[in-house]
Amino acid sequence: MMCCYVFYVNSYTYCAGDKKSINRHLSRLAVATSWWFVCVRLFDYIHSTVGYCAGSPQNVTTWGRDACETAGQRWLAFDVSGHAFLLIHCLLTISEEVHCIGGWERIEEIITTEQQKPTERF
Repeated sequence: MMCCYVFYVNSYTYCAGDKKSINRHLSRLAVATSWWFVCVRLFDYIHSTVGYCAGSPQNVTTWGRDACETAGQRWLAFDVSGHAFLLIHCLLTISEEVHCIGGWERIEEIITTEQQKPTERF
């Protein structure tokens, strides 16, 4: 929960309270998180369906991963590297965030403009 607060405060400061811009920043993070969740579920689905039960009679594949492991057998399948995906995903997300927050030198201009002509925030 603290993480969400940090993102909100950072976006609020950078956008000088402009609610539309804040929502754009936070929605970008929500999309990145959703994409991560979908990919992890996809990797688990691939691992559970693409494989076979080693040690079963004639390597029966219709059992499925759960039934195979419950029977004490070993499920052999293609395992997508979740750690490599997580590293790449984090690097891309961070690089996108740095790209959007890269112009901190203009904060003084935004604050000056805001003090001269306040905008409606809420």
